Amino acid sequence: MRYKLFVYGTLKRGLANHSLLSKARYLGKRWTRERYPLVAPKRWYPYLIDAPGEGEHVAGELYEVDLPTLKMVDRLEEVPRYYRREVIEVVDGEGRVEEAFAYFLAHSIPYRQFPFLPEFPPKEE
Repeated sequence: MRYKLFVYGTLKRGLANHSLLSKARYLGKRWTRERYPLVAPKRWYPYLIDAPGEGEHVAGELYEVDLPTLKMVDRLEEVPRYYRREVIEVVDGEGRVEEAFAYFLAHSIPYRQFPFLPEFPPKEE
């Protein structure tokens, strides 16, 4: 069985945890169909907040993964203690919509006190 996984943080290409996706198939850049707050209160730990309609259309990468890879990423994300894995809709550059798993922060933080990011890592001004 294969699963689609939308990643927006350290699992992206060139970042610290991308090696966990070494057996995954890269499907391209995607954006969340819904706006969500993406914050990084701890510089290298981005959090996607389950508050649809707030924030930005978050940019990320879409992968096709097998079950062992998905479980490995669940362990990294400490599901369900630290993050929750949920199905969301993502959009490609041509407007095509598809469903994929994404990881949301599992507990409440005062996220509105942090800048909402359209992507991680944030572009340097």
